[in-house]
Amino acid sequence: MNLVLKHSGGANLVLRPQVRAPWYPPERSRPVQARVSWRYEGEPAAAARLIGTFAPGQAVSYPSNPLVDRNIILSTITISAQGIPSVRDIADAHETLVTFQRETEAPTLEQVGAATHTLITIAVSGFTSLAIKRRVRTADDEAMTTNLAEFETVLPAGDTLPRLIYLDRDDPGTGTRDVWVRVSHSSGSAYGAENDAQMFTWADDTGAGGGEGDGDPFGGGHYVPPLP
Repeated sequence: MNLVLKHSGGANLVLRPQVRAPWYPPERSRPVQARVSWRYEGEPAAAARLIGTFAPGQAVSYPSNPLVDRNIILSTITISAQGIPSVRDIADAHETLVTFQRETEAPTLEQVGAATHTLITIAVSGFTSLAIKRRVRTADDEAMTTNLAEFETVLPAGDTLPRLIYLDRDDPGTGTRDVWVRVSHSSGSAYGAENDAQMFTWADDTGAGGGEGDGDPFGGGHYVPPLP
């Protein structure tokens, strides 16, 4: 491919944004209405959807029960008695960030059966059907500082996280080994509370010395077939 460079002859047109920042005079009158809109965090201001126009101090209930938690931004434009809005563009409106986090409780962990040399099975409870993200943190000490590892499970909206998690041993040692575990859940946005660090023990290579537990892998929902 050949490249040919030629003088432009001064015909280039260069545009640079020189607009001034929005400026509004100090408020001199009390608003008689407030126009409230919402949008998801990360969306441009122009994507805001109008909720309604309300009187100052009016209590409003707006239903919102999405499958996945996403933070939203409320934009408010006030209107004076003369019908003049506080700003001319919604991008200049007063904004309030509303954090959605419905999965807040710390889960409960119970070991299921006896640990082997390579596997510990743990039943997790204390999370709702809204949870679509799970974070599991493991370490060799209660302070969660030595050999800290983090694992995350993310499911599509509407799916349900499994009750069981499996801890695989990844070292070649032959003796028992302790591991500390913390788990937290999220329904799409930030993670909720973690459980206090809890210790579990893998067995040695003969199957002895490992931890045991009576955790229910079914969460109390045993299936009993009908009598013939």
